[in-house]
Amino acid sequence: MISDIVKAFELANADLIVLSSPNAVILEVSSSILRRWNCIKDEVVGKSLKKYGAGLLSARYHGAGELQTIEVSYTPPLGAPMNSIFRIQNISDGQHDFVLCVSEKTSSEDIDRTVNNEKRLDMAMRSGGYALWDHDFETGITYNSPEMEDMFGYGKSDRKLDFNSFNELVHPEDRANTLAEKISKLPFGHDTVQTRYRVKSKIGKYIWIESVANIVRDPITGLPSKCVGLCRNINDQMMGLDRLKTSEKTLKRTQAAAQLGSFALRVESGVSRVTAELAALIGMGEAMVHPNLTTFISMIESGDRERFSEALELAKLGRQVKNLEIAVKLKSGELTWFQVTMEPERNGSNEIESVFGWCQCVTERKALERKFHQAQKMEAVGQLTGGIAHDFNNLLMVVMGNLQLIEQLTKGNDKALKRIRAAIEAAEKGSDLTRRMLAFSRQQTLQNKEVPINELLFKMQDMLKQALTAIVDLKIIPGAEIWPVKADVTMLETAVLNLAINARDAMKPKGGSLVIETQNRTLDDNYCKDLEDVKAGDYVEIAVTDTGSGIAAENIEKVFQPFFTTKGPEAGSGLGLSMIYGFVKQSGGHIKIYSEVGHGTTVKLYLPKLREKITLVAPQKTSEIQEHVNEQAKEPMDAAVAQKMRVLVVEDNDQVRDVASAMVEDMGFDVITAINGVEGLKMIEKDTTIDLLLSDVIMAGGMNGPELAAKAIKMRPELRVLFMSGYAPGSVRQMQDLPDTIDLVNKPFTRADLTAKVMKAIAQTPAVAA
Repeated sequence: MISDIVKAFELANADLIVLSSPNAVILEVSSSILRRWNCIKDEVVGKSLKKYGAGLLSARYHGAGELQTIEVSYTPPLGAPMNSIFRIQNISDGQHDFVLCVSEKTSSEDIDRTVNNEKRLDMAMRSGGYALWDHDFETGITYNSPEMEDMFGYGKSDRKLDFNSFNELVHPEDRANTLAEKISKLPFGHDTVQTRYRVKSKIGKYIWIESVANIVRDPITGLPSKCVGLCRNINDQMMGLDRLKTSEKTLKRTQAAAQLGSFALRVESGVSRVTAELAALIGMGEAMVHPNLTTFISMIESGDRERFSEALELAKLGRQVKNLEIAVKLKSGELTWFQVTMEPERNGSNEIESVFGWCQCVTERKALERKFHQAQKMEAVGQLTGGIAHDFNNLLMVVMGNLQLIEQLTKGNDKALKRIRAAIEAAEKGSDLTRRMLAFSRQQTLQNKEVPINELLFKMQDMLKQALTAIVDLKIIPGAEIWPVKADVTMLETAVLNLAINARDAMKPKGGSLVIETQNRTLDDNYCKDLEDVKAGDYVEIAVTDTGSGIAAENIEKVFQPFFTTKGPEAGSGLGLSMIYGFVKQSGGHIKIYSEVGHGTTVKLYLPKLREKITLVAPQKTSEIQEHVNEQAKEPMDAAVAQKMRVLVVEDNDQVRDVASAMVEDMGFDVITAINGVEGLKMIEKDTTIDLLLSDVIMAGGMNGPELAAKAIKMRPELRVLFMSGYAPGSVRQMQDLPDTIDLVNKPFTRADLTAKVMKAIAQTPAVAA
């Protein structure tokens, strides 16, 4: 019966309050009262109308005996009291007694107040961008204020925005945030919902809205019976928030890429904070307690800590500090370098309020700087070494050549021969030093050819065992299907032998084991990015590992420098590793040392994989000359043969030219000379009887040896050519453009060396026919 009465009053849009009798507790109210009082049902249902008993509700009774009217005063949380007068009627459903309070009249004061409040509410909602709505779950009726329709661009004739159709307009990715979803998951006792989602407007564009709603529940079932809420357009705020998030993400990525972090210190309180980026850089990003500036300062190396503290005090006084480099030791023990800048920050009174600082990790930069400086130093030493070796080679050439010529004149004089041979032996040792120096400076002339690494190492096994002696156990571990490389076989054998001897010396006196391993390796861009002269690509790795005493960390970068050695002065020249370094670098490879004191050392040589197969041309011999060729060339050529041969010697050093000419004449040849390439080319053009051109590679005067040979062969295809050189930077490429049959004799050469090369050269079929 009561529910029917309430529905009737709802349809009539009349005010009704249903009270229990006799305690006057509100059981039901009509919607018109809720709208007028601007409240929800839960705020009044269950409250008592006894005088002052309801807190926000009070009543005064009028009439004698039976109550005839009641004046109800409702005071909202943020408003003035609103008074309404109701007629009283007692009814019963047979089991319970009720009091019906039916609105009799509304005071003019109440009407004015209500109108004013509605105007204020409307202005507040419009200025705040809010739209009002309510939905009755029992009837399915939704009420939308005009602002609600304006917000989404819909008019009176457009589709109706009810509770269900509105949810259909929500962005698919935001369906879990709709009011319907939120309400369905609300636990009992929680009746307020706030959510954000995107809704499609009439023009098809999604806009962000924020909804705040309150749920009115059925007192018996506890299910939602009504929902009243507000919506507002927050699209600009969400777009700004999205831009802010994007900016923050970009900033974090930039800081991570730049390895940048910051800190701040309040001058008065001393309170400090360190950003998450800086915490991560010092290895404390996952710490339970976030570090502050004190933690950071405690990790700075002692000497730099004092400099940092002094700079911080200067910043507190108003000074800007720039590019202060400090070393920080991480918990792992690793040393990290930072470049720090500090700036004072002032308040409105121009007082220094705080200090802001940012720290950039420059460890990688300092490592690159060290490597660059090391490379510069090695390059400078290489140029100096190469220049010295070149000049020294010419001196040795003159000394050795003249000594050997004199040796031919003193046959039978044993005392003189003894002295001469001792001098020649000393000069040859000097020549060996210059070869090592040239190897380090990458200025030697390499005789490259295809080399099968595993086969070469096994051929060297007996020689290596003999050099290592019985105290060292040698083991060769060949890799599978090792790529061939392009290298000078003699230099590669010498490099491996020198590494083995160094390892043996490091294992004395107890001995140990030496393992030589090979494998195919691909050095990628990431590995090569910090290396100045290593190209990414395929290499063959030769790793030589010993169990010796190891190399101290401070000496690792020095071991490749010429004349540096940790051995005693009597143990060697200090050119072994520098020679290996130069040979590997000149071959386009890479060398790396790993060592731990007391445990041993591993030296890894990386030689480039051979990309194109090298075809070695087997020169044909002239039958008339071949019978006179002797590898050691101890005896001069038969005069009958020599008379047929005319040799042009081209050399810009007078003394070397004189010695070389004398050696060739001593072989029985007819010799003419030229002081440079230009003069030599003129002589070849005029004298068609020249059979062999013996030329220096590097010469002053505008034309070097390879250029002279190229023009001479074009002019005289039958001409034979032999080069001589102390070092040949840049000339190897030019020589590769010449026929493969052209050979080279390295300065300082002995009489036997030159004789063998000359005999081989004149025995060749002319270069053009090879």
